[in-house]
Amino acid sequence: MTNQIGPLRRAITLILGITAAFAGAEALAADASSAPALDEIIVTAQKRSENLQDVPISVVAISAQQIKDAGITDIRNLAILTPGLTVTSEGNEAITTARIRGIGTVGDNPGLESSVGVNIDGVYRPRNGVAFGDLGEIEQIEVLYGPQGELFGKNNDAGVINVTTKRPSNTFGAMAEVTGGNFNDREFRTSVTGPLSDIMAGRMYVGYQQNSGYLQVVNGVGPSEQNNTNDRKAYNARGQLLITPSDDVDFLLIADYAKRNESCCSAVVEYPGPFQGLVNVFASNPLLGGKPGGLGNSPLIGQPGVTRLPNSYVAYDNQVIKQNVRDMGISGELNWNVGFGKLTSITAWRDNTVAGGNDVDYTGIDLLSFPDDGNANSTDFKQFSEELRLAGKAGSLNWLVGGFFNNEILSTRTLGAIGNQFETYVSAVASASIGRPFNPLLISQLTGDAPGTTFFGTGYNDDYQQTARSFALFTNETWNITQGLDLTVGLRGTEEKKTATASYNSKGGGPGCSALLQHAPLLFTNPPLGINGTNAQAFILGYGCFTGLDPEFTGKGFDQSNTENNLSGTVKLSYRFNEEVMTYISGANGYKAGGFNLSRVTNAPSAADPIGLSPNLNTGFPRETVESFEAGIKTTLFDRTLRLNAAAFYQKYTDFQLNTFTGIQFVVTSLNKVVSKGVAVDFAWATPISGLTIAGGVTQDLTNIDNFGNALPDFCGGPGNGCTARDNNRLSFAPLWSGALSASYLIPFGTLGLRTSVEEKYNSSYNTGSDLDPRKIQQGFGLLNARIGFGALDESWAIEAWGANLADKYYYAVAFDSPFQFDTISSYLGAPRTFGLTARVKFK
Repeated sequence: MTNQIGPLRRAITLILGITAAFAGAEALAADASSAPALDEIIVTAQKRSENLQDVPISVVAISAQQIKDAGITDIRNLAILTPGLTVTSEGNEAITTARIRGIGTVGDNPGLESSVGVNIDGVYRPRNGVAFGDLGEIEQIEVLYGPQGELFGKNNDAGVINVTTKRPSNTFGAMAEVTGGNFNDREFRTSVTGPLSDIMAGRMYVGYQQNSGYLQVVNGVGPSEQNNTNDRKAYNARGQLLITPSDDVDFLLIADYAKRNESCCSAVVEYPGPFQGLVNVFASNPLLGGKPGGLGNSPLIGQPGVTRLPNSYVAYDNQVIKQNVRDMGISGELNWNVGFGKLTSITAWRDNTVAGGNDVDYTGIDLLSFPDDGNANSTDFKQFSEELRLAGKAGSLNWLVGGFFNNEILSTRTLGAIGNQFETYVSAVASASIGRPFNPLLISQLTGDAPGTTFFGTGYNDDYQQTARSFALFTNETWNITQGLDLTVGLRGTEEKKTATASYNSKGGGPGCSALLQHAPLLFTNPPLGINGTNAQAFILGYGCFTGLDPEFTGKGFDQSNTENNLSGTVKLSYRFNEEVMTYISGANGYKAGGFNLSRVTNAPSAADPIGLSPNLNTGFPRETVESFEAGIKTTLFDRTLRLNAAAFYQKYTDFQLNTFTGIQFVVTSLNKVVSKGVAVDFAWATPISGLTIAGGVTQDLTNIDNFGNALPDFCGGPGNGCTARDNNRLSFAPLWSGALSASYLIPFGTLGLRTSVEEKYNSSYNTGSDLDPRKIQQGFGLLNARIGFGALDESWAIEAWGANLADKYYYAVAFDSPFQFDTISSYLGAPRTFGLTARVKFK
């Protein structure tokens, strides 16, 4: 336990140090009655404006000031202030996954939808990745814990992140800020707002960010000449027009556009496999396509005693890593007081496109790549949505009814190109696996082809399209039974139809694998076993006939459809004892829609297909459902200087959707039963020291796989899975303990002020791999951020120094099985220490 709370203790020490330095020890004895009261927080967790302390839901609300102090610009760095929330990015930053209380969806398969819903200005974003990016000027962020399907719809069975940006003002205002930092970070943001007429006001925001990336790149055999990756080059603009023709009607029009041209993301080897040294042999030997002195991976690989490589921010990629993202949308929100209630309509259209290329094997040798060739490797996501609701009050009843329509079109293309060294590398690995000197000519000797020609020019080029259309009707009624006692009942009925098509295309019809199969009798003559029971035949056929080269996919595809109907609901009973204390109990259910695995998948080996090459053309997976129970207490104490909330929760998931990368293909399975249970506490304290506010929270959460069902073989220690047995059955990315602590301190000097802020987020150890391989465990760690600024109290100007990950913690974002590198674990890394200066001016 000491190790778990150590980072939080350090943060507290820093906060107290700041306090003592500026305020003096005598301030600690100040009377609590002299402290300013905490501001009331209004949230829309139940689609109506309510005081946070009156809402029978576990909610963390983050104000505009907290957002500015913590430097939050997008969903990914929101986690620093939110216990129980993790946000990770993988092969590119469009693959972003949010998890609440250990529950979320692995984001690297576009066929799976998010378990954590993201709403920005009332518009639902069906994938976390399309919600990633600079959010502009943020007014407030609400994180709702637990299933929220009754009001927020499908795919919110873990929780909701509800973002509200600043609306246009009828008073003129303008802001500009510039930032410079390490890794050549350069940022610029500006906005202007004000009246346009008696009934119209507008707001315009423009942002730009660029940095050189924190991963160095060694190019190996080329042709890439990139020196760095994981960089940032982003532009975005957001315009709003507010029309208020009368006191009863307002209409808000929002249009936004964002573009990112970046190199993201590469990975580094953490645990090299037994044949990983061959990568450097191929990188440095000109006879094998290498360059004298070339490196395909860390030079430490293969040295005696090296089982895990030292921490390193050096990646090895011979192919260009590039990502082009375009995201844009328009929405209109109408609010109309019709006398007996308020009518709200939110209409939105969005289009998100990601295209680029990647070095799929993450080595400096030429094995497999996704070329940057226009839209050859791309995903395009179009969405139209309409939400209509009517809310009002009749006596002791607060009522709400509504409807929701959503139409999505997802198109994705994948072009995989086999590299020039693939054949000789697979030959060398296969021969080395049986203890013989590596033989790069093994495949050509088996097939009779000229060396290097069996797989030359081969690969695959697949197209997928998925459509989803859903309708929903919902209601939420709160009845004030008696003074202080409220009963809330909500229902939502949803119908959704999905269709998915795929077209598989193999270059040349998969000739490399066909040649190997033609000479299969030679492969199965006296098969000697190698390391971990793996033999040469398994490597040659496993790599040479992986799904991208499998000839049985050639010219095939699928056309699937599924229609689902679901009824979800909630019941909440709350009682307010007095102005200071409210308690509640609640029960809810929810669901995440079923779908289709949009990648090549083969059937399991059988007597008729002993190698397991036949395509699985039925890639559907069922809906995921959840039953949830929660009991909580919300308190506002000591003359409204302390807000202290706590909740105990139990969430049971059935058919939990799990996406796993095996090193060769993506497999989607359903876990029969996953349970998330625990307690959560959060607080905000306006201390007796004038200007010092402390906030934070702790979540203790055991998210466990109680029943693997048919998915057990996909986990380490399961039957047929050769990786080291898992340590436990905790779901990936589910730390047992998660804590966040922040403090801000404003010290006035006449018309000027010094403002400091410190934030630390701590997670105990958790596994970052879906298969729970112990080598993918990220040990417990804390991220420490801080900011100190000096400027005018009226905010007309300020200069700030800031830092993130100040302790320079090295940590996995995601660890995974390295493609075509037996028993090798690589990882996408979190950012190292960053720091810089920001200058800001404001006019009003």
